Amino acid sequence: MDLLRRFRDVCEDPFSALKGLKDSKKVIGITPSDVPDEVIHAAGLHPFMILGTTAPIKYVTALIPDNACSLARSNLELVLAYQREFFDGFVIPQVDDTTQHISDLWERRFRHRFFHKFLTPRQLSRPSARLWFRREVERLMRALEDFAGTKITEESLWRSIHLFDEDRRELQRLYDLKRRIPGIISNRDFFDIVKASLMMDRREHLDALRAFLQGIKEGGRKDLVPIALAGITVEPPEIFDFLDEFGFNVVSDNLVTGSRHIYSVVPEEADPIEALLKRHFSRPNFSPIHDSPERVVDDLLELVRDSGAKGLIYIHIQYCESQDFDLPDIRRRFREEGIPLLVLTTEYQTRHIGLMRTRIEAFRELIDRDGGR
Repeated sequence: MDLLRRFRDVCEDPFSALKGLKDSKKVIGITPSDVPDEVIHAAGLHPFMILGTTAPIKYVTALIPDNACSLARSNLELVLAYQREFFDGFVIPQVDDTTQHISDLWERRFRHRFFHKFLTPRQLSRPSARLWFRREVERLMRALEDFAGTKITEESLWRSIHLFDEDRRELQRLYDLKRRIPGIISNRDFFDIVKASLMMDRREHLDALRAFLQGIKEGGRKDLVPIALAGITVEPPEIFDFLDEFGFNVVSDNLVTGSRHIYSVVPEEADPIEALLKRHFSRPNFSPIHDSPERVVDDLLELVRDSGAKGLIYIHIQYCESQDFDLPDIRRRFREEGIPLLVLTTEYQTRHIGLMRTRIEAFRELIDRDGGR
């Protein structure tokens, strides 16, 4: 329970729980998704995933329209209004039009800190995508070396890769236990552990995770309904509490704060950059990054079928343009296939907790009535 409390504290208030980080390393904030944070770690810096705030908006309304992506607006607000001094620099991936434009605002307001735009390829099937990604990783490495005053060697990069892979393997092991023994760990606890890894010192997280796995007790529940979860991230986290309350067990997902982070390890290659590239291109498709628009929907159908899930809960971030483009096709295909689908639209500054609870309860009743698929 102490270990679970540590992970929960990091998720609920990472800036208090991790304030000691500033004493040992410079902290580099990154926003979702797909920045190779092993490169930041190899430069002797600490990569920290920025995942928004539910605190009141003070500054961003004057900079960004209210109908811009809730997560992107909230990320910038968090840093401008509440955690300006926590970060020594930022790496901002440009994965859609909103993040492309907001990164310019971000850069202007932190002119005297490290800032780097990571231009990840969005259409992975293009012939230029692999070369583009490699050049972006090399450009990031040079920028980090200049900032940190240290050389990122193959040895230091592999050392960071191996550490991060060890952590991913243990998270995969825990997820496998969750699938095989429903109820051995709650949805909230599992995804707290995954989310905490995106912010904690990775060695500390790995040690705590291994200790937790050693002490985990056998046991489970037979009344839980397997469900798939899709989106970018889950906010508010009470959604996981409602899934636990109404007897759902998440057995598959494509979240940035879930399987997209732990999906695969970096393969052993002679060249560490090539290895990072191969891992990036092995990840599942999701709204901002894909090899074809159709694959986004096909992958969600496979996510449900391959895991034995009885339906899909899709977390839709308010005004996320890439998700807005995908949703009509997702609704249509799931309706045609007869697979239960619940779309929960969330917004970081407006939390309709009671409504979400009611809709999740109704979704459970629908699945019980129809027997899933």
